[in-house]
Amino acid sequence: MKRLPSMLFALLLAACQFAGAGEKITLIMGDVLAEEHPHSRSYHYFADRVKELTNGEVEVQVFVNSALGNQRDLVEGLNLGTVHIAKTMTTGLSSYFPEIQVFDLPYMFSGRRHFYTVLDGEVGKLFLKTFLPRHGFYGLAYLDAGIRSIYNRNKPILKLEDVRGMKLRVPESPIFMDSMAAFNASGTPMPVGDIYTALQTGVIDGAENAPIFYHMQAHYEAAPYFSRTYHMMTPDIVLMSKDFFNALSEPHQKAILQAADDMVKWERKAWVDLEESTEKLLVEKGAKFNDVDLSGFREAAKKVWAKYAPIVGQDLIDKIQGQAK
Repeated sequence: MKRLPSMLFALLLAACQFAGAGEKITLIMGDVLAEEHPHSRSYHYFADRVKELTNGEVEVQVFVNSALGNQRDLVEGLNLGTVHIAKTMTTGLSSYFPEIQVFDLPYMFSGRRHFYTVLDGEVGKLFLKTFLPRHGFYGLAYLDAGIRSIYNRNKPILKLEDVRGMKLRVPESPIFMDSMAAFNASGTPMPVGDIYTALQTGVIDGAENAPIFYHMQAHYEAAPYFSRTYHMMTPDIVLMSKDFFNALSEPHQKAILQAADDMVKWERKAWVDLEESTEKLLVEKGAKFNDVDLSGFREAAKKVWAKYAPIVGQDLIDKIQGQAK
């Protein structure tokens, strides 16, 4: 785990010691995204709800913008006791249970309604309530992270052949790299904080993510071509250390779960509302959006499905596809 600044590390250790009966409990919550991102705003909403529902007995302190390290640091921190609540991409949990990569398969979801139906239903609960607790985590919520597309420095992507040979930043995940390879591109893992400079200097040709991320990281300045490949719709997961959750009183546990449910509703609306205005704003700032012939991409995605079906389970894929509307 990356070494944290000594003062911050001391703060975390102090916060990790639960207060005695009747004293305030402080929980540390971390993420890598900017303060103005819908997820970061959602955490503050969550913190306010926890405070309200516990009459101030539980305080959630929110640290965003990678103040506590990258996503891997945060997940490890849950087990080490340096973080109580953290968010990660689903792919960040694949080393614990590879089945969760089913969410990362390209073109797994037909749209947002299908996506929410799966997350709120049997499959979503399977991961939150069964798989996560087996590995020391308690799943609080799924967050909408948008629909991922490819953006680059050089040209619009109109069809699969236009991606050939491109070097595209992806999260540190084999399935993301395999997806780019299926599209005949090169997936290059890189921390979020390094992407802008890599785009500016030509170390990478582009990246892939949702328009809100693209805007808030100012990547449109270096990579103005945003092509709607819509290749992935993968959720982020808010986790809590299972040990710390179990150490809380039952009323405090119920308050945190209620606040998490409220946060999901708040975040989904906030995301969709912002998404609607973001593309227009990006166009005003010089970004160039275009539609894409997805037939070649969907066909190429079949290679990824075939490779990962034995890993995630064909039955799980079939169950998700059976819920498509």
